[in-house]
Amino acid sequence: MYFRQIFLSASLTAIIASVIFSLYQFFFISPLIFAAEVYEVAEPIASEQAEPWGPEDGIERFFFTWLANFLMSLAYSLLLACAMAYRGPSSALKGLAWGIGAYLAIFVAPSLGLPPEIPGMDAADLGSRQNWWLLTVTLSATGLAVLVFSPRYYKGAGAILILLPHLIGAPTPDLHGFSHPDPTAVQALTDLWHQFVLQTSIANALLWLIIGSTTGFLCQRFIDRISPLQPTD
Repeated sequence: MYFRQIFLSASLTAIIASVIFSLYQFFFISPLIFAAEVYEVAEPIASEQAEPWGPEDGIERFFFTWLANFLMSLAYSLLLACAMAYRGPSSALKGLAWGIGAYLAIFVAPSLGLPPEIPGMDAADLGSRQNWWLLTVTLSATGLAVLVFSPRYYKGAGAILILLPHLIGAPTPDLHGFSHPDPTAVQALTDLWHQFVLQTSIANALLWLIIGSTTGFLCQRFIDRISPLQPTD
């Protein structure tokens, strides 16, 4: 019973969130990526090496972008719906608070060490960045949960958990910024990067506000009517 209601709530949330998020990307973020790709220095490809497949620009690229956003939104919505059903009771306002917390843990905290990147930007080893991102998200989410839900004498531990990945430090590339040989191109890429960071921050905030508030509303409609998983505090 619970799984069906949670999955229904998460699916409806994911459809709404992914459509709005994808449209925002299409109008405000994709043009910045396309503009940055113009400045990429092409690397020679061996004649016997096949070029990797990629969706064509236009409808095909938008569809696959939406599909990826839908699957991502579905996963996030499932996690949030499970957490809210466990804590219960739910509401759109409570969901909004959960969404803000998730935005801080999943986007803001990792971005302090690993800001969003555009094409042509030097970056550290992918594996190192993924490991640090996962560590940061896990510790930030745990730290926020401790700050919000734990007794007062545990809250200091929550703050330490949030700060720990930043004390460890994010992996950094040997060269920072852009390696393009043309200074004019570097300046153009830097301007595009600043806009990209701003727009991705807004887009992810919008995504989490929609996921949070919609999940809270749907959990209130479909899940709170069922007997709670456990007595609430």
